[in-house]
Amino acid sequence: ASLASKNCNKELAEALESNTKVIPIILQYCDWMQHQISNFEVLPLKGKPISKWEDPSEGWQNVVDGIRKAIHEMQVRTKSSPRITSEEMEALVSLAFQRGNFLSMLEQMDEAIVAYSRAIELNPNNAEAYNNRGIAYAEKGELDCAFEDFNKAVELNPKLASAYNNRGAAYSEKGEFDSAIDDCSKAIELNPKLANAYNNRGNAYRIKGEFDSAIDDCSKAIELNPEFTKAYNNRGNAYNEKGEHDLAIKDYTTAIKYQPDNAKAYNNRGAAYTDKGDFDNAIEDCTKAIYLKPNYAAYNNRGAAYGKKGDFDAAIKDFTKAIHLKSDYADAYNNRGIAYNEKGEHDLAIKNYTMAIKHQPDNAKAYNNRGAAYAAKRELNSAIVNFTKAIELDPDDAEAYNYRGIIWLYLQEWENFRSNLSAAKDVGIDIAIDFRNIFGSVANFERMTGIQLPADIAAMLTPSS
Repeated sequence: ASLASKNCNKELAEALESNTKVIPIILQYCDWMQHQISNFEVLPLKGKPISKWEDPSEGWQNVVDGIRKAIHEMQVRTKSSPRITSEEMEALVSLAFQRGNFLSMLEQMDEAIVAYSRAIELNPNNAEAYNNRGIAYAEKGELDCAFEDFNKAVELNPKLASAYNNRGAAYSEKGEFDSAIDDCSKAIELNPKLANAYNNRGNAYRIKGEFDSAIDDCSKAIELNPEFTKAYNNRGNAYNEKGEHDLAIKDYTTAIKYQPDNAKAYNNRGAAYTDKGDFDNAIEDCTKAIYLKPNYAAYNNRGAAYGKKGDFDAAIKDFTKAIHLKSDYADAYNNRGIAYNEKGEHDLAIKNYTMAIKHQPDNAKAYNNRGAAYAAKRELNSAIVNFTKAIELDPDDAEAYNYRGIIWLYLQEWENFRSNLSAAKDVGIDIAIDFRNIFGSVANFERMTGIQLPADIAAMLTPSS
């Protein structure tokens, strides 16, 4: 906080009144030598501002080391003293807690967990320490431990809005979006100005496909915090999935404005450019994302842009890099399969679709694509099996109904085709339109294939005048 701010001086006065150990941290140049904090040992070393370190992370590490030293000195004094005062205990808890916060900022989650655990050991009723340790566990992907800590934080302090919010975010990671929405809503009820809770609830709505609710929540988060880059990014995702690519790009651009090194925003903007058909800008953005933070998703998105541009070799190279970074990345396997299929390498395509299905058994697109590759190889029965599975997983998959119907026409499985046509109509899909787009007319199909269609099927596939 600014040295002249009421909050800074108020918090300092409260700390001194309660005999809490004070360690000022200098973030930028300021006249701290003429302030009351000059009476304390400041961090980093010699009061060199974090902003002036060649590598700011070294400055933060110096802060962590300084706090660690202060804790150690207090522990030594405590052990040599027959009694420890409540003020000394509170200071020890506070230092351990703050050390955990700094280690979390440095993304040193294992050490942060140790620090929060020490704070909890000294004060088992410290809800904030449980909450923050839960965040560290969640960052590591240890969701069971995170939930245990968030549950304990809520038990100790049922009004701790941030604990509900963080548990909501963890529920989203676990795929339990209704629970995520409930927890974020509770956080908002407790603290209507908690921007992050609106953002996290919006993200859960987006994943559920409720894009308007997602946009409303992210907009509220931005209203509360106009420089909230995560909210711009998440609202951009909702706009993009809704098909409003220009609004998505605008939000990603704003996120980048406020955080120029935001690799995720560049990557997402690249994906939006791909969806818009602007492949050169997509490739440029994904390349920037990779430069800032090499990431499997950015390689996958750049590969998709290359593939849409027709540069299948470059696409395959990027998908392969994405898979190297994340060996179970189903989307990259599926996309690499598409690129191989476009090159006419159907066996390699099938191999990749199979890997996508292995890592994501409910991947309807991979089944559909594998069916198309089998069809291209004239392995029609295998194709039908895959299209049928795709429809089972996604009953609205128009492409799978269409492909399966055409194969049954080739196999002259008339009754199966009739059933397929009926099922497609039940979910609002008009196979006749796709048939006309591919073959032009029943007469063209019969001339190309030498197959005479039954009169009723020919009528079904002939649009009414």
